[in-house]
Amino acid sequence: MSDILDQLNELIADEASQVEYKHELAISAFTNEIARLMTDQGLSQSDLARRLGVSRAHVSQLLQHKSSPTLRTMVQIADALGCDVVPNMAPCGFRPAR
Repeated sequence: MSDILDQLNELIADEASQVEYKHELAISAFTNEIARLMTDQGLSQSDLARRLGVSRAHVSQLLQHKSSPTLRTMVQIADALGCDVVPNMAPCGFRPAR
């Protein structure tokens, strides 16, 4: 997996593209965590939508990366799932062990 990410990073040469790529990577990690927590808690998209006071379609769009949540929205989603958002930073190129 690390080799694939390294290859993708090499393909993204300009700074603006790297920022966009890193943004998408962060959103993807967040939405994957939402999906994992929903599964662990036995929640459907409709259940989460009710907790958030939004439509199921809105939750679906978030989970399919069709919209980017604001930090406020991320905090609301985490709260609805009984969690906190804990932003962190790592040195460029750092890949956590899995």
